[in-house]
Amino acid sequence: MGDRAYGAATKPVPVRATNGVANGGGAGGPPRPAPPSMLPGGRVPPPPMYRPKPVQSRPPPRRPRRSARGWCCVCCLWMTLVLVGLVFLGAIAAGVFYVVYHPRPPSFAVTSLRLAALNVSDSDALTSRIDFTVTARNPNEKIAFAYGDIAASFSADGADVGAGTVPGFLHPAGNTTVIRGAASAAAATIDPVQAAALRSRKSHAMSAEMDAKVGFQIGGFKSKRISVRVICKGFSAGVAKPTPPPAPAPAPEADAAAPAPVRSRGHGRGRSPRSVVRTSFSSSSGDGGKMTPTDAKCKVRIKIWIWSF
Repeated sequence: MGDRAYGAATKPVPVRATNGVANGGGAGGPPRPAPPSMLPGGRVPPPPMYRPKPVQSRPPPRRPRRSARGWCCVCCLWMTLVLVGLVFLGAIAAGVFYVVYHPRPPSFAVTSLRLAALNVSDSDALTSRIDFTVTARNPNEKIAFAYGDIAASFSADGADVGAGTVPGFLHPAGNTTVIRGAASAAAATIDPVQAAALRSRKSHAMSAEMDAKVGFQIGGFKSKRISVRVICKGFSAGVAKPTPPPAPAPAPEADAAAPAPVRSRGHGRGRSPRSVVRTSFSSSSGDGGKMTPTDAKCKVRIKIWIWSF
């Protein structure tokens, strides 16, 4: 048999994949990776070196700012704590003051009153005059009271019948002071019903109100004055009759023997006699020259800002 000549064997040339189709692959087959590029001499290039990225310096994280609501809550909390502390300290100071001084309010009483005049005209115009005596007692042993001018007003059967002012004074500790004053009204117009009641009655139910600014003193310390109102009720008075003029004294007789001098005890040693003055009040309102004693108890009310105690 004759020899058959064969051609030289050749390697298939690789074809790059185009549109996802490689050598010997259909359109639906998976794409094949492209062969690495060859170096001269048929060597495969080494993989690329790993170079770490430089670390960038970042600024420190900022703290979140507090909102306005947070600041308001903190301020309210601190203010509450401060107020609670002040109240606690004030309570301690008040307790110490009460234990050391044992303060008590003064007491007042209308001890006498004279309705010198009370006239109501047909046109319901009131004219009056009232003379009164008020006794003030200070029961404290270490606390004195300083009174400003006292404004006193009186009412009879519910109608205002007079007002007056008494000068202020200093009320020492443990002292009893007698206050004498007068109140009047001149042609003051009143309600017709009250005017008719005043004309028809001989004895009138009286009440009095006295307002003053009062402060206390302890040694050299003087407090700020506060408003005090004294309310007196539960006494009555009638219009006093005019006092007749005194009768002239009879002329002394010439033949009357002079009385022998009476020698009092203790004069021999150069001591002068002590005189004791006593004031008596009549229980009848018919005597215009004397005051009518009353048993009117008074209540003291202290006003601080808008609160009354």
